[in-house]
Amino acid sequence: MKITVENVVDALKHVNHPAAGNNVVELNMVSDVSVKELSVHFTLTFAKSHDPMKNTVVKACEKVLRHYVHPDIEPHINVKMMQPATEDPQANNKDSFAGAKNIIAVASGKGGVGKSTVAVNLAVALSKMGYSVALLDADIYGPSVPKMTGAEDEKPVARIEDGKEVIIPIERYGVRIFSLGFFVHPQEEVIWRGPVATSVIRQLLNQCDWGEPDYMIIDLPPGTGDVHLTIVQELSVTGVVVVSTPQEVAIADVIKSINMFQNQNVNVPVLGLVENMAWFTP
Repeated sequence: MKITVENVVDALKHVNHPAAGNNVVELNMVSDVSVKELSVHFTLTFAKSHDPMKNTVVKACEKVLRHYVHPDIEPHINVKMMQPATEDPQANNKDSFAGAKNIIAVASGKGGVGKSTVAVNLAVALSKMGYSVALLDADIYGPSVPKMTGAEDEKPVARIEDGKEVIIPIERYGVRIFSLGFFVHPQEEVIWRGPVATSVIRQLLNQCDWGEPDYMIIDLPPGTGDVHLTIVQELSVTGVVVVSTPQEVAIADVIKSINMFQNQNVNVPVLGLVENMAWFTP
């Protein structure tokens, strides 16, 4: 079978950009296609300068070419990252935890569904796989990560660096952890208005020595609110994992949470939904 440019373009129509919701051909992402026997060359242009879906889309292109065109095809993909004038100029000013390669938020529509449990286990699992991992407990109204990691009696220490106080996160199971729970008594309620809460989150982000982790896992508060918006505005979040239980009330709240992340002004990819506590044997 002779491979043609038309074959390649038709195959790439099966590759959707997860966030854009359309295929890469109709999104005008594919250009400069050339074919020489089994060697295929083309350019894949991404609209954002830091598109978290880049690797996913590139691998999908390679897979569909081998599936729809030829199993021995050799794709050579030149990736271009663009910064259109319509994109928010402040987007490039987002912090990235001094080089965190991936920032994964864990969210839920309502409390009590096991969101923090999923966040902690995800962080520990990634650490056991050999990645460097940091875990930020951003659930400032009900911080539970210290208890779940057996570090509730720990107190982070600080050092002075360039005249500023830098906090050293607690390490458990190979994960660097920081939580407001290290400073608040377990029986003490946290009563803060939105501006105070967002100020605390910024302090947690900027005052900790996170290093350069492969993964930063962020345990968000339940629902949707100021803390969530602060996180997605301050950081280049790779994606979010949403946690729910199967009850109708929980699912209704989860839908609201997913809609917030998929809103065009937020635009954070939803990586998946964890249905927790879905089976019970009395």
